[in-house]
Amino acid sequence: MIEQIFSDGIGTISITGGTVRFDLITFSPTENDAGGQPKAVFQQRIVMTADAFLHSAGKVQEAVQVLAKLAANARAPAGARPETESLTTAEPLPFAVPQQPPVLSGPAAPPASEPAKPANLPKRPFP
Repeated sequence: MIEQIFSDGIGTISITGGTVRFDLITFSPTENDAGGQPKAVFQQRIVMTADAFLHSAGKVQEAVQVLAKLAANARAPAGARPETESLTTAEPLPFAVPQQPPVLSGPAAPPASEPAKPANLPKRPFP
């Protein structure tokens, strides 16, 4: 059996040297924060090189574009929907498609047509 990891999201992303660390979180079924909402609890960490992160960011952007396209098709009238949809990913998406596309806001949100590109990351942090 292949091990799978469930995460409710990413808690913290830290960059130290040429290493990127993602802290995956889950919402506690027993602990609540001060507002009475389930508390986000550290579950596991993903560690990768800056080059691997940049490649992964491109793959995530591809998935966001596919989800937005699928969500737009789901909102279209039944007669206007294409009978088949060609996706840009080679593998099926391993998660359910939300009814609404994700909403990106704030100064860190890149335009949908441009993948996010962190500035000033070294190409080879170690010799």
